[in-house]
Amino acid sequence: MKKPLLIMIFVLAMSAPAWAADYKPVVVAHRGASGYLPEHTLEAKALAHGLNADYLEQDVVFTSDNVLVVLHDHTLETTTNVAEKFPGRQRKDGSYYAIDFTFDEIRSLAVTERFQPNTGQAVFEGRFPVDSGLNFTVPTLEEEIKFIAGLNKATGKNVGLYVEIKEPAFHEREGKDITRATIDLLTQYGYNQKDANIILQIFDYDAVKKSRDLGWLAPLAMLVDLEGQLLTNDTDIHKWLITKEGIEEVAKYADIYAPWFGYMAVATEGGKGYSIEPFYQWAREAGMQVHTWTHRSDALTAGFPTEEAMFDTIFQEMKLDGLFSDFPDRPLAYLKTKGLR
Repeated sequence: MKKPLLIMIFVLAMSAPAWAADYKPVVVAHRGASGYLPEHTLEAKALAHGLNADYLEQDVVFTSDNVLVVLHDHTLETTTNVAEKFPGRQRKDGSYYAIDFTFDEIRSLAVTERFQPNTGQAVFEGRFPVDSGLNFTVPTLEEEIKFIAGLNKATGKNVGLYVEIKEPAFHEREGKDITRATIDLLTQYGYNQKDANIILQIFDYDAVKKSRDLGWLAPLAMLVDLEGQLLTNDTDIHKWLITKEGIEEVAKYADIYAPWFGYMAVATEGGKGYSIEPFYQWAREAGMQVHTWTHRSDALTAGFPTEEAMFDTIFQEMKLDGLFSDFPDRPLAYLKTKGLR
């Protein structure tokens, strides 16, 4: 009796997670641990580091005096008190553009949880209080590089950077080469190497190509959004980027293909289920890894009734190589239960 039982246990152990030996998906802390602390603050990055995220994300924009700062938006009114501190400095569209302010001015702003500028209400009601009164500030990219290096040294970890160059075409129209400046700074700190623990990500296809022309050697991700960039009309390019031809072309430059998850797992009518689009497999066939965004425990992608169902699809059905998350501890805990951590 014992021998057949032992054989059965051995067979199950060998066969169940057979794919797991070579499958090591990464978890990227989206704007830091932004589900718990205001996004892109050093505090949010410290928490994400402590939660053992594989990468910490930095979105980069330029100030008027050519300082690279870490902000998701090219504007300031959704995460800071800029409207209160600098009334009348908005552009005609009503927004306060970071590129119109000096670094000292931006540093003087109080950073809060993301809110609706017209109402002051939090975008995600259950998160850190908008009116906490605490003095969070906007960090520079250089500060984040030093901060994460310090955390890695102090803890013995090797958490990577995942840097997004925001709206490069807009910055060029404003007379600033943000792609070159970002690559130059990362090169200065030793990150421009093929085996460096960093990923550079860009929504702009031309900037992806340009970054290679500028000598970027480290991993590079092509972000894909069918609505295109906010300040550059490139929707047709992004629609092309989910075709086999477009994917094969971008694979000449990018190592990672990174579409929004809702484009790959499309909610069915009524949002009670989903269907998987095949184009992400073309990226694999072209030699790229596939990362996706964004997991939020408090705002699941349509078509998924539970967080676990979403993780099952991402990590077991589709076996994607990376996931951005506002709550990085959640996918990490899931991966641990599945023997992938």
